[in-house]
Amino acid sequence: MIINRVCLADSYKYSQPMQYPKNVTSMYDYMESRGGEYDSTVFFGLQYILKEFLETPITIYEVEEANRYAKLHGEPFDYKGWQYIVEKYKGKLPVRIKAVAEGSVIPTKHPLVTIESTDEKVFWVVGFLETLLMKVWYPTTVATKSYYVKKMLNEYAEKYSDSTDGVSFQYHNFGDRGSTTVEAAAVGGMAHLTQFLGTDNFKSLFFADKYYGVDEDTVAGYSIPATEHSTVTSWGRDGEFEFYENYIETFKGSPIVACVSDSYDIYKATRFITSGTMKQKIESDEYPIFVIRPDSGDPVEVVSQMLDICYENDVAYTENSKGLKVFNKYRIIYGDGISPVVIKEILDVVVDKGYAPDNLAFGSGGDLMQNVNRDTLKFAIKCSSVTVDGQLRDVFKDPITDKGKASKKGRVTTFYNSEENEYAVGDVDTIPVGYVDLLQTVYENGEIKRTYSFDRVRANTWIKYDWYNKFSTILF
Repeated sequence: MIINRVCLADSYKYSQPMQYPKNVTSMYDYMESRGGEYDSTVFFGLQYILKEFLETPITIYEVEEANRYAKLHGEPFDYKGWQYIVEKYKGKLPVRIKAVAEGSVIPTKHPLVTIESTDEKVFWVVGFLETLLMKVWYPTTVATKSYYVKKMLNEYAEKYSDSTDGVSFQYHNFGDRGSTTVEAAAVGGMAHLTQFLGTDNFKSLFFADKYYGVDEDTVAGYSIPATEHSTVTSWGRDGEFEFYENYIETFKGSPIVACVSDSYDIYKATRFITSGTMKQKIESDEYPIFVIRPDSGDPVEVVSQMLDICYENDVAYTENSKGLKVFNKYRIIYGDGISPVVIKEILDVVVDKGYAPDNLAFGSGGDLMQNVNRDTLKFAIKCSSVTVDGQLRDVFKDPITDKGKASKKGRVTTFYNSEENEYAVGDVDTIPVGYVDLLQTVYENGEIKRTYSFDRVRANTWIKYDWYNKFSTILF
């Protein structure tokens, strides 16, 4: 374990065990999205956090090291409490964590996770875990963003294409190099893969398999041979077209290849690739589908002019049932400055020009992986209940300056009514008639109690549920 788990809290957390009322014997916290840019969340990433940081017992070495740092840092440290956890529980944390199923789509403002203490002597561990567990905001937000992009792409495909089969490869992850850390790249990349199958984030495949599990002899995502500017420009400006010719010969046996084509002049490159000998080869059965990749300029203008060039060069196409053209052997992928808004702008122009969405794919890096933060979905973990002198006490905040930050009271959870397709927030011990509690125990006293495969996570998002008959088998 490279990271000391006892050091994974905000500094002020270490002074909090002595701040609570005397005779507190239990604590109950909940996590929610308080709203933000989306109406719902695709919950994802808790299993990774539990397996990576909380499945292995805390050691006395970690306690000693954290104690030393706290003293030097100017913070008090509950050494006896941590020593008690190590000795009595052999380092396993005495808390119970419940959560909605990973991959499930839950309306905002409903509890996604609850954390409750199971030992009155160290009830404060619940609050201590807030900093670590809050990290689930990132994979959940990336998964949610990807979900809404896929939803939009599905809508375009249903309206303008003959099939939605290709949608899972239309939003490609280019975000590894722009991520803040190796871990962030892998976690964010894994979250994107809950919704899509195409990625250039290689390490995310490892994370999906390690922390969730994929079927043997397969992976969570796929990619294709592709060029970059260095491989094109290494042939020199005068050798650009020779590079293209060599490229399709080198990868002649591949089903599909991609080629960045704006190292110098995207329009000249497009004309060359869609005409003459190159066109003859690509449009034959012997060569792969050729994906042209512009990487600069105004996306709408560039794509529009590229389509005009394809039209001028009489690129072969098939007309779908909606009356729109689908190129037989060419595609375009735009991977610079791509956001959900830009995707829609491009697709609207493409359709207006008489082409189907199938002709396009999009690569997103900075926007997908970095243009999010904890406030994108207004994530928060709040204490909602404690036991003082043997009596449950509701805990909540209600600032007059921002009612959006008011928190929930009591031992709250999220209920679901399958017949009405309605969600409700209520007390965990009082289940309304016709509802079920969506939060299930995933971690208790140091043991992971429930896990999800990566396929199950994907299914929990997209399967068309028969909630009444299949609720328990699909989600749990």
